[in-house]
Amino acid sequence: MDVKETGGIGVALANCRRCGRLFNKRSHDVCPSCIHEEENKIAEIRDYLREHPLANIYEVSQGTSATYEEIVDLIRRGKLLLRQYPNMMYPCERCGAPTQSGRLCMNCAQELSSEIQTGERKYSANKPYKENRNRGFYSKE
Repeated sequence: MDVKETGGIGVALANCRRCGRLFNKRSHDVCPSCIHEEENKIAEIRDYLREHPLANIYEVSQGTSATYEEIVDLIRRGKLLLRQYPNMMYPCERCGAPTQSGRLCMNCAQELSSEIQTGERKYSANKPYKENRNRGFYSKE
């Protein structure tokens, strides 16, 4: 990302991660045009799901202008919430089990969490005793 100085005001320029166009980056990593397009797709998907609440992602993809990958990306980023739509499942990135939110299924998320906690416990158990830290050293000279 380039920051150009124009008249004392910093302008953050970036390339849109979706279309590649240069734009003034404020809080998003996509340009205003792509944001508008994404919002329209979200509205289209929600409308389709209201009419077809038991549809799966493939059916939604066929019934709207959104691709399977775009729908999964919107779900993972929290733009589409699926509590009311039980068939909107996609595979966990770790094990392939069906999930409805995030990148991992519930089991994988719990396994990773417990592995992290176990690793933290092992790390803290192997730390040297800190009582004598920052007291200097002893020399016979």
